[in-house]
Amino acid sequence: MASTRQAVREKLASLLTTRAQFNAVYAYAPLDLQGFTKVLMIYSASTRHEQFSAQWANNFYTFVLDVMVKRSGGENAEDTLDALHEEIRDFVRDNQGDATWDYLELNEVSDAYFAEVSGAAYRGERHPLTVKVSG
Repeated sequence: MASTRQAVREKLASLLTTRAQFNAVYAYAPLDLQGFTKVLMIYSASTRHEQFSAQWANNFYTFVLDVMVKRSGGENAEDTLDALHEEIRDFVRDNQGDATWDYLELNEVSDAYFAEVSGAAYRGERHPLTVKVSG
């Protein structure tokens, strides 16, 4: 049986939790970041199913890997965001062969932004990641 979207999302979170660069990794988008910095949130963006036969289907799950860095002035938040962007790229290269999926495709067009979460200023960046699962 092929991996479900939930199983893929939870596996991504589990693997990314082991990467020392992130202080917190969530398999969802929390309402409050509790003042943490270097936070990664993983949540669903879209799904496409291709059913070719009873035995062959491809499932494409697109997730958002949303990185949040607390801003405290200066360029530190921007430097940290740059480093975490490279960490995500490294993670995708390092985890192409996981048994949960066939391949990971990181959309190299990310979206950087400014946000306020629970009164704290953050710098964020969204990375779309498509995961192909065959079943």
